[in-house]
Amino acid sequence: MKERITIMLAVFFMGLTAMVAQAQSNGRKDCMTLDEFKQKHQDYIAKQAKLTQEEVAKFFPIYHECQEKKNKLNRQIWQLRKEARGKELTEKEYQHIIEEIAKLRIKIDELDESYIPLYHKVLSYKKIFEIQGAEARFHREMLREMNHPRDEQQKRKK
Repeated sequence: MKERITIMLAVFFMGLTAMVAQAQSNGRKDCMTLDEFKQKHQDYIAKQAKLTQEEVAKFFPIYHECQEKKNKLNRQIWQLRKEARGKELTEKEYQHIIEEIAKLRIKIDELDESYIPLYHKVLSYKKIFEIQGAEARFHREMLREMNHPRDEQQKRKK
């Protein structure tokens, strides 16, 4: 269950990153930049987990390092899926792709697991737990925000 949530969050984050980048390349001024998104993400997590400035300074470089490695693995998964899309492959070829994707997902989970001791060097396990929950909430809120344009949100506030 935990690994499915981790995978879903990682895939969501990659998709969201791609959409932000797409909006930037389209010249849309109403979308946040990738740097703005990352800052909003970091600020949200820090606030929700009640991190001190010192904890923020120590934790997030490690966190971002882990996220970059996970994003690289997720890009490999998307590349495998993209290469197979629209093609008529044999059962053996589909089997190979599925097995490769499963191996990459396991690597993502192993990467998450390997970073817990690094996180614990600067944070308590309770705060690490709070960060994991904050990540999930952040992604849900961003999805809600993306599905409801700003003007619609302002109408609801009135």
